[in-house]
Amino acid sequence: MLEPSETSYFSEPSAILDPRLFRNNKLQSSVRSAVLQLLFNHLNDNYTGGESWSQVWLAGSGVSHQWAAHRDPGDLDCLIGIDYPRFRESNRAFAGLSDKEIAQTLNEGFREQLHPNTGTFLGSFELTFYVNVRSNIVDIKPYAAYSLTDDDWTVAPETTTLNIPDTWKRATEGDRLQAIKILTNYQNAKTKYETASNDAIKASARSEMRVAMSQAAMLYEGVHEGRSNAFSPSGSGYSDFYNYRWQAGKQSGVIQGLRSLKDEMDAQDEALNKKTYGVDLTDANTLIRRAATRRF
Repeated sequence: MLEPSETSYFSEPSAILDPRLFRNNKLQSSVRSAVLQLLFNHLNDNYTGGESWSQVWLAGSGVSHQWAAHRDPGDLDCLIGIDYPRFRESNRAFAGLSDKEIAQTLNEGFREQLHPNTGTFLGSFELTFYVNVRSNIVDIKPYAAYSLTDDDWTVAPETTTLNIPDTWKRATEGDRLQAIKILTNYQNAKTKYETASNDAIKASARSEMRVAMSQAAMLYEGVHEGRSNAFSPSGSGYSDFYNYRWQAGKQSGVIQGLRSLKDEMDAQDEALNKKTYGVDLTDANTLIRRAATRRF
């Protein structure tokens, strides 16, 4: 029912950095150039002056000593810090947007236009791009961060030894048992629906499936939000409990299982909206943000 997966968080630290990316502790120039070209081709197709208002880093486990988990493709995260006043000066249509709204707009473009083409970067990595609202990457306490702008380390990688308290292990075991219960209830309801002989039983089974999907979405969002807070000024980054909770959930399959039900619920909602209104409905905040720049 749960499908465990490898996560670099629990892998043995390597004595060296990933040789596909680094030579003598420096990022290979070909890798740096390839990432920057992808990013700035996209930014300059959609905005003005990308190089003048952005700072660019590779960050996370892929540039740390925890890179060697058995995953294919590997994760490679490119994080972009924005000089928001300079961005607004260069892109007047966005002058009325908040920092958060500008970050959301940039990330929306990455998801829709850039990420479909970066799933097999260098044949080995799933490369994703993301703007944090905070401009300084140090504020989000990354595992490690290599500046593509400066071609040097902003946060140098360290070899980290995990020391997990028993209370953390018990908490994540609770997540696992709760996820199994939710997934079991969903599967039982689905079986009832598929074998039902009348509409009343089918309707009851659909309701039970929906309850399970809602519970899965709520638990998933709680774990995901906790991890986001771990990498914030108030969190502890790599060593934060909520980062451990997320990583343990990936390892056990909890995250994947919950997300599958959440995605199914989202797909049902989208299909219902399209059937009811004839179009996909966008949330109000996104519509307001797009309207401010006339981007629909």
